[in-house]
Amino acid sequence: MDTPSPASPEDAARRLLISLRNPTRLLVAISGGSDSTGLLVSLKQALADCGIPHSLVAATVDHALRPGSSDEAQAVARLCASLGIPHRILTWSGAKPATGISAAAREARYRQLADAAADLGATAIVTGHTANDQDETIAMRAARAEDDNLGLSGMAEAMLYDRRIWVLRPFLSVRREAIRDYLSATGLGWIDDPSNADRRYERVRIRQDRGTATRPLGVEAAERRRRLSRDAAELIAHRATLHAGCLIALAPDALDAKPAVLRHALATLVAVAGGRPHRPGTAAMDRLIDFVASGSPGRMTLARTLVQRRRDGLYLMRELRDVLPRQIPPHATVLWDGRFRVTNRTGQVLQVEPRSEPLPSSVVGVLPPSMQRHMARISPQILTVGGMETGADETSIQAMVEPVFPLFDLFLAETDLTLADGVARLFGRKAYLPPPA
Repeated sequence: MDTPSPASPEDAARRLLISLRNPTRLLVAISGGSDSTGLLVSLKQALADCGIPHSLVAATVDHALRPGSSDEAQAVARLCASLGIPHRILTWSGAKPATGISAAAREARYRQLADAAADLGATAIVTGHTANDQDETIAMRAARAEDDNLGLSGMAEAMLYDRRIWVLRPFLSVRREAIRDYLSATGLGWIDDPSNADRRYERVRIRQDRGTATRPLGVEAAERRRRLSRDAAELIAHRATLHAGCLIALAPDALDAKPAVLRHALATLVAVAGGRPHRPGTAAMDRLIDFVASGSPGRMTLARTLVQRRRDGLYLMRELRDVLPRQIPPHATVLWDGRFRVTNRTGQVLQVEPRSEPLPSSVVGVLPPSMQRHMARISPQILTVGGMETGADETSIQAMVEPVFPLFDLFLAETDLTLADGVARLFGRKAYLPPPA
């Protein structure tokens, strides 16, 4: 994916299909707009031209957020039928949130597409995100300054959803105008979604206010991000250790790494230690880097993480604030404190909460007593609802506890895959699913 990207829909579709060496069934997410319609049609034509043994299925997510969306989904179904492509309509039913509707719709959309892909035997999802979308994404992320400005890499050409299926974006360097010209030449039209002009949405405001970008930032920034993530993973592999599943220690010489690499590694580990889905923002990371560079022992908190500098290195662990108990219904799985997934294997209600007793000496080793007490209070213990703690052997039978990383587990850009695998190794968890090949 590092070669110069094509500018035409036909070449982009052909490039994607040729890059998949093994026979693959692709689920094309199609809304009926020009981008996704152009994607489906160009993939269909490229398959016919190249004779590659891949196959296509399609799905439309009806978010049911405005009148007419159902009719539009039916129109897409008719288009797919005319092309001989199996198609499903997926409806986001139920109550919708009063705020954060865009994020909620995105999660619902990918969840339904992933479920449909599993049902239809597809090994990857393909979406019609374009160079125009990339421009807008870069502008939005730069304005929010999330991810320590690493969002300037924009969307990755591939993204792993929920650790289970890859989402491919072959049109990221194709302009929307080229897609519409292509569709017009084939005699096909598209549906214009009125929400694309609704200024209540951040992306619409960015699109209307800044116009078309002229700098192709995505490809170069993505490669910088990929290299940076590889270097940060290397730093973690050689300089980080994990204690009791909750305390990350960095050796003193880790702080001598290249500033950008150290910053990226620290931002990632802070998010992981705190169970957060995003890295700290620029201002918070600036304070952390100043603290680390001071060379003096001390402590600070950011993004729910306590960072403690000692002569023997840097330590990161969840701060004590708001580590709350949670009940687990019979045979259910819950996310506890954003850091652990706990599965109740019994027919009774269990409770997960911070430990009230010290961790075994075999686990904490020679760490200072204050740090040992802190580690116990951020570690999970499983109790029956009556308050009786299960024994160690009994816990493994009654409940399964495994680490989770909200930073990576739901949406993982391919550019961060090496780093995510490095964190997984540190915590003794299996590697993430590799991209389709």
